[in-house]
Amino acid sequence: MTQFDMLLRRALMDANLAQYERALQSVEDKEPDFSPRYLRERMRLLADPQGWGRQARPGGRKRLDWRLAAIVAAMLLLSACAYAVATGQFSQWFTWFGVNPNAPEQSEEVLRRTGTVIEQSQTVGDTTLTLNAAVWDGTYIYLSFTIESPSLPEDLQAYTPLHTGDCRLIMRQDQWEEYITNRVKEDCANQNMTPEETEEAVRAALEERGRMNNIGMWPGVAEKREGNVLTFQDNEGLYSGWFTETKRPELTLHLENIATYADGKGESIIDENGYAHPAPPGEIVIPGPFDLTFTLNEPILPIHYGGADVDVTLGTPPLPKVPMHFTELQLSVTGMDLKGEILAQVDMTPQEGYVEVGLPEGSKESDPLRMVDVQYAIFEGPWGLWIEDGTYVDITDSSGGLTGGSDHGETFAAFISHGFPYPIDPATITAVDIGGVRVELSELERLPERMN
Repeated sequence: MTQFDMLLRRALMDANLAQYERALQSVEDKEPDFSPRYLRERMRLLADPQGWGRQARPGGRKRLDWRLAAIVAAMLLLSACAYAVATGQFSQWFTWFGVNPNAPEQSEEVLRRTGTVIEQSQTVGDTTLTLNAAVWDGTYIYLSFTIESPSLPEDLQAYTPLHTGDCRLIMRQDQWEEYITNRVKEDCANQNMTPEETEEAVRAALEERGRMNNIGMWPGVAEKREGNVLTFQDNEGLYSGWFTETKRPELTLHLENIATYADGKGESIIDENGYAHPAPPGEIVIPGPFDLTFTLNEPILPIHYGGADVDVTLGTPPLPKVPMHFTELQLSVTGMDLKGEILAQVDMTPQEGYVEVGLPEGSKESDPLRMVDVQYAIFEGPWGLWIEDGTYVDITDSSGGLTGGSDHGETFAAFISHGFPYPIDPATITAVDIGGVRVELSELERLPERMN
């Protein structure tokens, strides 16, 4: 075997190991599931530990047996070339979306249909920004870009907290006015405001255009560093329903003066009145400005279903039982959102520090549910879906949980989100698993508007 053959074989083995790491989950004595969504959550954790920690899933897992991993990688060597052909640009640019290990070409196709290839670059001084692509699922826009510079400090590595307060996505003026007008009108309708009040609210919002004509962007940390290249993935809200005439929004990615934090951690500063303020920037490590303008392709829109009547009880000992009722759900390329209520009182009192889950000593089942127990019960699921070829996709371990809600006395209105382990066309989903209950989508009402 030549040196080239040996290097190629090793490279293919490493590539397979990186891809099929998740396939080892069925083996005992496994380590954390370094899935793309896990990496994404880890990035958010490192960028904002306190905020992420409020919704973080407790517990840990064992180490992976890397000897076993090497054997599996070697067995998969022969499939590496076929996999490389099947997996395309989007799957490489957006690693945090994941790839269907049984049909990687399907994941790529879904991203391609809802994504936009951009591949624009701009150089300022010795630094080059390259915007690879965007993916828009009708609710969020996801960006993949790199920054290359020989001047990057050595201590600037993946997951180093970055001050990016001068970074934003700017929408074209006329499209922004359309977008903000519809957004404010929806907010006013939800508050039962009069036409006169609505008109005044729209006027006030448009007057603030100088402060509001952009989508706040905060990459926070780089996903990885290779030599002089930093790779970033970021996502921000961009709701297609707030456009009426516009089908393909035009946006400008503006990056300027990315810096480290003065304290190196980016932890919020609490003033004498107890209010939190962003940590100040330190050294500028990526001077700008950079401006790259692009037009999005039309997305694969989410599908909203109503008319559900699903009762489930989540939580296994030592957790208390969490009775829930769901009435609506929404499916997108990247995940599932559910609307319903918890059929019990929920204690909204903030918990300080680590809180052990389960019924505290001396408590009764009739006591209000603690938020930590509700979150953990939701994390444990089960949650999943069936697609049209009969395949079941378990999404219990994907990122998700209680994302919002309000106290109604004897009940608690709840919004729950669960991500998918890889991109899925929502039109191919035939049924969903809600806490162990199968719900046929054909029996539900398809609604035109998004779920509020």
